[in-house]
Amino acid sequence: MADSVRTRNPRGSGGHLADEIIAAAIALVDESGDPAALTLRGVARRAAITAPAIYAHFPDLAAVVAGLLAASFGELRDAVRAAAGGQDDPAAALIAAGSAYVEFGWRYPARYRLMFAAGGYAPDAVATFALVEEAITSCVRAGASESDNPHTDTWLLWAALHGVATLEKPTRSDYLRLGPLDRPAMLETLIRRIARLR
Repeated sequence: MADSVRTRNPRGSGGHLADEIIAAAIALVDESGDPAALTLRGVARRAAITAPAIYAHFPDLAAVVAGLLAASFGELRDAVRAAAGGQDDPAAALIAAGSAYVEFGWRYPARYRLMFAAGGYAPDAVATFALVEEAITSCVRAGASESDNPHTDTWLLWAALHGVATLEKPTRSDYLRLGPLDRPAMLETLIRRIARLR
């Protein structure tokens, strides 16, 4: 954890400090593994600023959390978009998008829990849902999916991906009792079945 002295931003570049505060909040949640560890004092320490400096950009901790959520939903959207965009085949794009969604939840479990908690809202929170729906619709248009209702199938797939991201913790010892599992293959099977891929 960096508690170093930070270099002061040039005059008139306060937006940079606001971004640094959000980045510090994200790092604090990711490193601690606990959204409850998020405090203004902790964020200030992580950003190497004084706690009162936060108030020039955010009126309270709730505003910092709102910024963290907006950035996190954007990061999830970008990861899913990049994974899907790296594929030429619509079915492969959908599978890559679903895998990226689950990987985000596994890589950032505390932040993912915060994003989907009761208060986990951001104006762009459903952008990832729209990307998945777009991917299923592309599969239908290409003849790669038999879905007759991409919107409903997206809801089903989104719920399943969320379940895998939250329930299937790769490091949980109690899951080892299930025996060896090919998780990538199982995830692909789940996506193929729900999206009714051919």
